[in-house]
Amino acid sequence: MTLQNMFLVNSAISVFFSLALLLMPGPMLELFSLSGNPTEKLLLQFFGAQLLATGLLTLFAMNTKELRSQRSLTLAFFIADGIGFIVALGGMLTGVMGTLGWGFVLVYLLLALGFGYFQFIG
Repeated sequence: MTLQNMFLVNSAISVFFSLALLLMPGPMLELFSLSGNPTEKLLLQFFGAQLLATGLLTLFAMNTKELRSQRSLTLAFFIADGIGFIVALGGMLTGVMGTLGWGFVLVYLLLALGFGYFQFIG
């Protein structure tokens, strides 16, 4: 896998989930066994807006050839996805999310490992 492909995968995942969170916050909350009160729906939509920004950033940065920019972006995504992994894992271990929450744990872990690879090895 190339860094361009990693950016593309990140973009696709981010845009897909952002649209689901922005357009269907109630069903998304129910899918992960969360209550779905108006405050949670609003917070989920804010999260969806940030995911959209992430998806667009990686889409627009996908073809950058400038090494310093690539390294800055991969480090930022490595850190953010690593933190996302920790938060998602905490949510699962404390019982806040239902079984499907393991999908978030896995996605964040794989993205963190991928960006970590390009930051530190590749």
